[in-house]
Amino acid sequence: MFVHLGGMLLLMTVPVAWSLRIIGWLLLGASLYRALRVHAWRLGPSAIEAIEMDGEGMVSVRFTGREDWCPGEITTRFIHPWLTLLSLKLENRRWPVSLAITADAVEPEPFRRWRVALRLRTVPA
Repeated sequence: MFVHLGGMLLLMTVPVAWSLRIIGWLLLGASLYRALRVHAWRLGPSAIEAIEMDGEGMVSVRFTGREDWCPGEITTRFIHPWLTLLSLKLENRRWPVSLAITADAVEPEPFRRWRVALRLRTVPA
């Protein structure tokens, strides 16, 4: 959210025509709305509702409003006690899917076990 708002502030300082600034603000606003809808509010068909990881490090995700699980693998990860960021390459998707999990979004003990499992797992090259 702060990146979007910072971009909007920077557009005010750049010496370009006001029409280009307004177009930039609209694009950044639309991107902010989509990011909040998918990552913060977990709404829409591209929002991940649930995630599971097996013993070999393969993941399966379930999207909002769907019953089937989509298998995939973790390509990159960032693990912190308050935040976990994942980039997932899913079998039926061309582009990687990003997932942000905050500590207050899940129960503390499962989140701790999830972070430990992610730290001990190696990411394929």
